[in-house]
Amino acid sequence: MRNSDFEAFHGSSQESGSLLAQLADAYAEAIGDEAQGRARPAFAEQFLGVIRAAPCGSSSAANYTDARYSVDRATPGKLGATDVVSAAADVIPGIQQCVTATNLAEVVGSTHLLPAGALVQVVGFYSRSSPPAKLYVFNAPPAPIVVVKLTGTAAGAGEYNGRVLGGASTASPAGALAMPAGMTLPATDNALVLNTEEDGVSGYRLQINTFAIGCVVGMTSEAQPRWIVMVRGGFGATAYPAALGDGTGGALSADFSSWAKSTSGTPLNLWIQTRTFWDTSGNVLYAYLRQLSLDARGVLIAVSGETRIAVDSTQSCP
Repeated sequence: MRNSDFEAFHGSSQESGSLLAQLADAYAEAIGDEAQGRARPAFAEQFLGVIRAAPCGSSSAANYTDARYSVDRATPGKLGATDVVSAAADVIPGIQQCVTATNLAEVVGSTHLLPAGALVQVVGFYSRSSPPAKLYVFNAPPAPIVVVKLTGTAAGAGEYNGRVLGGASTASPAGALAMPAGMTLPATDNALVLNTEEDGVSGYRLQINTFAIGCVVGMTSEAQPRWIVMVRGGFGATAYPAALGDGTGGALSADFSSWAKSTSGTPLNLWIQTRTFWDTSGNVLYAYLRQLSLDARGVLIAVSGETRIAVDSTQSCP
């Protein structure tokens, strides 16, 4: 062996020995830390999880209302031809687990907007406390703005049952709008819709089976929680309108009936006089009336054609 080769080998051996010595020192330090009650450095695990509708275990504790969720450890399932992802809560003893996991996307707002059944990627970290504790987190931003279909009225005034649309629209510039425009409409209600225009008033002013745009602001406390979606108006109801006036001109006495959007909560048909005309050929004064139709929100939706009535005519002098 040449001197240069020996020196190179001897140098590399020293470096290897130095590295081994460093590793040995680090291991001894870790063992010493553990013996003195200091935990080893944290490490992480990841798994697929599915959000539960109820708390973990069989206790009667209330479910979380902040950024924390009860999450079941899930196992991937076999994908069908159209499945994007498939997973279900694991049921194998020893692997089955329910944990409390915090959604980092909702920590700042302290919201709780993800629905039961949603799939999330959970990461578990060991803390450096003694004894070590484990923190589970995931990052799944909830949908801030949604399209919702109103399917019926709820028990409270100004509140409606609805279904939040999912998926992507397939609308085309060449075709007429036909909601839900390719988006997916759930088979059952998954939302409680609050119409801010009806705050503090009785009744219902929105048309059922129409669509509205709203913000997800919370989850209901029902056994099967639903999104709480807040909207500001939509299509107003048009069925069973109240009537003020008619097409005949009415009677001599004044009609003291009235209508207000805030108290009546119904659509309105309102007759008004739009013009008068003196017919010289028949010596008759005519009034012309039109019916204005307003929906329950007070928005004008239709104007009728004219109805003519005779107001006065000339008479022969005695």
